[in-house]
Amino acid sequence: MPVEIRFLPEQERLASLVRQIHHSKRAYPLIDLAHIFLSDPRGHLVKLEVQGAPEGFKLYQGKRSKMVATDREVLLRQLLDEHLEDFFVKEELETEPPAGVFPMIGKIDGILVGPPNHHSYSERLAEIHRTRYAGMSFDRFKEKVQTVRDEELIEQWKQESSKKTVYRLKEGDQAKEFSLVQAEDYVRTHIADTEIEEVTRAVLPSSLARKIKDYNLIRMVREAWQKESRFPISLAFALRAAFRHLHLYTFKAGKNINFVTAVKPDPIAPDATVENIRLVLEFLGDHPGSTRQQLLEGLRPGADKDSAEAHQILNPIRWMVEKGHIIEFFNGTLSVPSRRKRR
Repeated sequence: MPVEIRFLPEQERLASLVRQIHHSKRAYPLIDLAHIFLSDPRGHLVKLEVQGAPEGFKLYQGKRSKMVATDREVLLRQLLDEHLEDFFVKEELETEPPAGVFPMIGKIDGILVGPPNHHSYSERLAEIHRTRYAGMSFDRFKEKVQTVRDEELIEQWKQESSKKTVYRLKEGDQAKEFSLVQAEDYVRTHIADTEIEEVTRAVLPSSLARKIKDYNLIRMVREAWQKESRFPISLAFALRAAFRHLHLYTFKAGKNINFVTAVKPDPIAPDATVENIRLVLEFLGDHPGSTRQQLLEGLRPGADKDSAEAHQILNPIRWMVEKGHIIEFFNGTLSVPSRRKRR
């Protein structure tokens, strides 16, 4: 199917993460952040985009539901099932019970259709099919209807039929009464064209994407999720672009791993600094990934962390991290930035 599926960070979660990165001054692995967004259904969006579609292929989206489908009828059915009362006011009216002789009554799975010789039977049959059995062919549905002689059920139907449900337009002729079937037909002919649009691109919350009813689309989305879960490359690309826009910096370290930080790495020559800072920079250059304790033990073996000589080594670190002369990673390890080109 000619639909490309990508994953994007949810904006509120992204903003929260950016604030955290700015506050901590630490560097975080880009791919790990992508995994965090992907593992949270509220942390990411699903983008569907039509690419090189063959003739006749179309993608539709409901304006209210934001749901997508390749079959317009799927979205029309959702509009009727979930949003009919956006356009109509539903009223229950008391009426006289049906009069006449009704020897038989139709029913299906405990739902009363009504006597086959009553004028409302065909419309009621169509209504039950549309609202309860839309996934079944109408002919198969009719075969499941049982016609029985049962005076109690006929009396029950009469009592139920003394209450009439009508629909009135919220905008338009509010005096006109519609039955459910008539209201649905009105939506089909007067409203659906403005509520369901053909699109080439759609972005859905993850929770909504998981409810897609179009078989081919949901299969593609699930396959894309599985692939992305193994290595969230599209989400990582989206995050990197967003981080740059939000004034964060990316760089590579270790085994060519991408990291993101709020502090632009700014390497400084150890010889251009005072003695205690020079020692720190040289040690970290030779021992990247050291913790503060390892740094202290390497430069001042046996020194107590609260001693003056320990403070002489450790106190400048915070300042050097804020200036970008030292990188502090998410796990508290330290390194000096390389002189390769930054992004």
